Amino acid sequence: MASVLHAEPTVVVVGGGLAGLSASLDIINGGGRVILVEGEGNTGGNSAKASSGINGAGTETQEKLGIKDSPELLVKDTLSAGDSENDKKLVEILAANSADAVEFLRGVEVDLTDVNLCGGHSVPRTHWIPSPKEGRPIPAGFEIMKRLRTRLNEKQSENPEAFKLLTQTKMVGILRENGKVSGIEIVTSASGEKSKIIGDAVILATGGFSADETLLKEFGAEIFGFPTTNGAFAKGDGVKIARALGAKIIGMENIQIHPTAFVDPKDPSAGTKFLAAEAIRGKGALLINSKGQRFGNELGRRDYLTGKILELAEPIEESFQGGSAGRNAAIMIMNEANVEAFGRPAFNFYSIVKKFFAKYENSAELAKALGIDESAIKTTLEEYQKSFDGKSEDPFGKKVFPVSAISPTEPIYAAIVVPAIHYTMGGLKIDEATRVIDEHGKPIVGLFAAGEVTGGVHGSNRLAGNSLLECVVFGRIAGKSAAQSAAETRTEL
Repeated sequence: MASVLHAEPTVVVVGGGLAGLSASLDIINGGGRVILVEGEGNTGGNSAKASSGINGAGTETQEKLGIKDSPELLVKDTLSAGDSENDKKLVEILAANSADAVEFLRGVEVDLTDVNLCGGHSVPRTHWIPSPKEGRPIPAGFEIMKRLRTRLNEKQSENPEAFKLLTQTKMVGILRENGKVSGIEIVTSASGEKSKIIGDAVILATGGFSADETLLKEFGAEIFGFPTTNGAFAKGDGVKIARALGAKIIGMENIQIHPTAFVDPKDPSAGTKFLAAEAIRGKGALLINSKGQRFGNELGRRDYLTGKILELAEPIEESFQGGSAGRNAAIMIMNEANVEAFGRPAFNFYSIVKKFFAKYENSAELAKALGIDESAIKTTLEEYQKSFDGKSEDPFGKKVFPVSAISPTEPIYAAIVVPAIHYTMGGLKIDEATRVIDEHGKPIVGLFAAGEVTGGVHGSNRLAGNSLLECVVFGRIAGKSAAQSAAETRTEL
């Protein structure tokens, strides 16, 4: 009997971050329908907070800037950062599709024509939005989410049946019928009542669990109590609900502590911190401890720098910019050249609006504020200048020295930074088609996942810029895979 397609396939996408929106756009572009379920009042999630940008290897922008890069080199750096605990097949997919991911975002009018060098990378490849000379800065994550949402709204205007968005709607269960996922169970904030959304396939793009006490205590007891850079919505719902369905979880103990989260002088003990973008160090910012000494390679891996701060940087007293509330902390310092390279408007947000940075006329003034001998910081900066000039090797193995060294005689901007929970590398096990795998190694039919809800891509430690990349690459793959699965469901023999 001939196959008959009853209607357009419908995919339920859970989570309105970058992975969810990338998947949704791919499905709609392919002629499918999407019901997007988001627990918060609007789309964005932690993706909207991302500040350093998205990795791309062998892009048109890199070529124009004379940067030689390749997917193979990105694979090497990603595996090195993750201590080769990564799923290598997923890493190869990530890297092979990285340049296309950047073009996908440029296709929705995101200007990604500046490239930054971030920690753990062998070449500059983290694409971000050029900072304007004047006016308000445009954070990469926020702009990406805004542009994708705009494009989805346009698609909805063209075909109202193609895209339906349900906000303040929380997934509380996954439905399965005849061995196949058939939708989700939800609770809306307005009614508080349970109901069902039926679909032909489901994509979980629900993010990580960096703000969830239950999973953090189970898999990261040793870091429980650290502050976080995540929104309170990062509760790991997708992981918990799929796990109860029989999904396999991997790498859950791999929880990334970002080394540099700003301490707010107005509230030093706040449990949620504002991320000090890795791009700042990529433009030449240095890290010193309260004794005025450097203690590590500012462009080293995140876990490496976090370890150095916890080992070699003591808590900072209240007398200096409000202190660090008893937490081991570093002081991030920049000069005018570093600020200009990072972008004056973006820096002004940190310094003038948020007041994270204070300005000192020279190293002697900074030393006085810290209550240490003025020779301490002066010596540190003079030694770094020698490494910057190539006259001596950096004692911490730093090979790339961005923009400018800081002179003891010039104005210095300083902010207190502390390690904070930032990202969860573990999550649901997926295959190359983003199908969620169960405890027996079999795909759960009709269930797909992408983004931080999954595990395997990053190994033990995530490379900066790979989070947005993972969301675009595997979000789009999930969209294609789920659309195909949905179409097959709608076909009857």
